[in-house]
Amino acid sequence: MFVLFGNKEKEKNYGPALPVVCPNCQNATWLQLIEVEKWASLFFIPFAQYDSLYVLACPICSRGIELTEKQFERARRLVRAARAWRENRISEERYRGVLEETRLLPAPDETRMVRLRPQGK
Repeated sequence: MFVLFGNKEKEKNYGPALPVVCPNCQNATWLQLIEVEKWASLFFIPFAQYDSLYVLACPICSRGIELTEKQFERARRLVRAARAWRENRISEERYRGVLEETRLLPAPDETRMVRLRPQGK
């Protein structure tokens, strides 16, 4: 008898969170909030999540800023506000207020850029 044991990553894109100039590729874009879950699998069936990575990622170069769990929760609030602003459900002033309240990005010298795998691979 043999056992196939491995791991699998699942990415969830919560959507655009923050309009910035990417510190890596220098393109003006909206950073996407992404959660990467790592799962243990048995016979190709995921059965236990063992780690999570939270990232604000550039959709152009796939580089991102790693977030703590606390920053991730604040970023989810920012995604909701960004969606409401883009759909004209809240004013730009209110969106800017949410940006100020979240204070999401660390200082540039504290920023750790991580590389995400291209989606679909």
